[in-house]
Amino acid sequence: MINIRLARRTDAAGIARVHERTWKEAYRGLLDSAYLDALSERRLLARWRTNLDRRAEDFDEQVLVACLGKEVVGFVMVGSSREAFAPWEAEISMVYVLKENRGGGIGRALMKVAADHCIRRGMFSGGLWVLRDNGGARDFYEALQGEHAGRKMDSVGGQIVPLVGYWWRDLATLAERNAPAVSIGRD
Repeated sequence: MINIRLARRTDAAGIARVHERTWKEAYRGLLDSAYLDALSERRLLARWRTNLDRRAEDFDEQVLVACLGKEVVGFVMVGSSREAFAPWEAEISMVYVLKENRGGGIGRALMKVAADHCIRRGMFSGGLWVLRDNGGARDFYEALQGEHAGRKMDSVGGQIVPLVGYWWRDLATLAERNAPAVSIGRD
């Protein structure tokens, strides 16, 4: 069974591993190959330790992990919107699941738990930005009934890329989505 819980500093290595692998899988051909090749678990580990330390002090911003046994197989990062002009209050800035663990509802469960967290923190609408050409991710957000929320250009790894926004006007609709049997807790 998958267990979803708040990330701890000791999860930084597992999150870094998922981050590296999923970016190299999802963004090959969409982002500069040299940038993707330079991504390393070791470099991401330091970033994730800092990230998790900061979130220990800001309860609106959280990282939640999906674990299979003791292994991190996915994660979601959520918090207040980073953009004043976005129509949403909360922003899901990252959601990734290892390729071999996709299709079983882990991504849906992470989105549900992220929505639950936001609602508990008083943020009732949520959204995210995704690479325009990332068809798999866009299909996933559309299956969760995310509404189109505009387009923008942004820099990723020094490359200007087009993004598409998706949002949920009422996060309660996302929180109520069916998810697989998961255990949700702190341990």
